[in-house]
Amino acid sequence: MKTAAVVVPFTALCLCLGVFNAYYKYKEVVDERLPAPKQNWAKRHDQETGEHRDGLRVWARPRHDYSHVSKVFYNRLPKCGSRLMKVVIANLEEKNRFKFGTAGNLHDKAIRGEALLRFAQMIDKMPRPSIYEKHTYFIDFPLMNAEQPIYINLVRDPIERRVSAYYFLRYGRHGNDFAEILKLRRTEEQRNQTIDYCVANNLPECSANEPNSFILTQYFCGQSTICTRPSQAAVEVAKENIRRHYAVVGVLEEFSSFLKVLEVVMPQFFRGAISEWKKIESSQLPNQKTRNKIPPSKKTQKILRQRLSLDYQVYDFILERFHIQKKQLGIKD
Repeated sequence: MKTAAVVVPFTALCLCLGVFNAYYKYKEVVDERLPAPKQNWAKRHDQETGEHRDGLRVWARPRHDYSHVSKVFYNRLPKCGSRLMKVVIANLEEKNRFKFGTAGNLHDKAIRGEALLRFAQMIDKMPRPSIYEKHTYFIDFPLMNAEQPIYINLVRDPIERRVSAYYFLRYGRHGNDFAEILKLRRTEEQRNQTIDYCVANNLPECSANEPNSFILTQYFCGQSTICTRPSQAAVEVAKENIRRHYAVVGVLEEFSSFLKVLEVVMPQFFRGAISEWKKIESSQLPNQKTRNKIPPSKKTQKILRQRLSLDYQVYDFILERFHIQKKQLGIKD
């Protein structure tokens, strides 16, 4: 009996040490494999224009062959049509016979320590075929002894996304009861402040140091510490992750084309996506739009363009790459 009393705690201690050891190994590997932030990325970017253009033609699978993929991860970016995309996927679940999983806490974007390890193992154990969606930064699953799923995502012009997010946090969207809760978070005066006023007065919500100033970059850069602050290094890591791990990254401005590409490269999941979208477009689209969205002035757009410069580098890379992919697959708008 005494021996058992000693063995059980000792075994539990070993398990705990194993988890922490795996986490620190993950952190070290991530930090070591990423570009050093002290490098002169601006100069290097100018010198390697040709290389980056070639990088546009690097794909997660040769010839866009994802027909045998059985697990897809959609780390959905806020205010980029992700709610519409969720409806389309949910409607295809039964028809195409796959499991669609969604996170209980959609807004836990940065996952740390043991929580990250547990999440990776949970995704690894999901049934096949399956799609899982969550608002979260890119995760390198193999660093946590889990199989890497193929990623997909949908982005939007950074200024359009920023303006939509600004007004959504004040008024919500049409047909959304959550809008009443949002009103409680700000005074009437704060809710009535336009994004022009916010930018002109450099309020915290619109400043260059505000987290949303490079949220698109963060979503593709990942969970590493190098991705927590705006830098050219974070942009390059984001691009490399897109090249290596994303089957398709579409743009909301070309949503139908995005669905067409998915139908072609992953028919096992997205067969019938365009037909499904046509059925629900008239009923879903009005309810997804942000209430009372006031377009920014040209002066505000110019300032936001500067403040969102890192996100525009990633967005422009995605846009050009998406157009190359459409051309290679013979898909027209």
